[in-house]
Amino acid sequence: MTGSAASASRGRGPRGGDADTRGDILAAAARIFGDKGYAASSLRAIARDAGVDPALVRHYFGTKQELFIEVMRPLERDDARVAALASLPPERRGDALLRLALSLWEDPVASVRLRAVLASAVSAAEVGPTMASMMLRDLLLQLVREDRALERAAACATQLTGLAFGRYVLAIPTLAEASVDELSAIYAPTLQRYLDGDLDAPLPGGEADVPR
Repeated sequence: MTGSAASASRGRGPRGGDADTRGDILAAAARIFGDKGYAASSLRAIARDAGVDPALVRHYFGTKQELFIEVMRPLERDDARVAALASLPPERRGDALLRLALSLWEDPVASVRLRAVLASAVSAAEVGPTMASMMLRDLLLQLVREDRALERAAACATQLTGLAFGRYVLAIPTLAEASVDELSAIYAPTLQRYLDGDLDAPLPGGEADVPR
């Protein structure tokens, strides 16, 4: 077979396993989940987009839910960036957490995953709790003060997911067009309070915003 014929042959039909197959499947899954949402996506459609046999998707990832979990995992628990953030003095973590989140979300690959996560969390009841538990376990619980740790982490998760949805999915102009520094000025103080501050201290003119 000539070189051109071999190339054409490789371009037709599903591929077998190779070093890039797993990454190709993840990229295809992010596109399909992002376009269709979790409920309307299928392993067969993801395999077709990736150019592989559906059996290969199941081989690497098992079920659709397990594949989705891998797609929406922007950081591993032992990622060096998480360790670097956790090593900062507590009073600097709010701003650093916001900037890390924005840098992840604005990465070309991660931004596709983010849309998939948010769209699917809205459309499929079984996905939202999984997304939340991963965010808490893999990132936020490593950063918060020990007292009322779950409440602190949940409050941070609410701030971050709300910002992500408004900036990247709804594209609210004041959020979508804001610079990182502008967003930091608005969101970092609140994140800092949730991470390390007094949750019972009343807000100006009101009550504490993280009730027991």
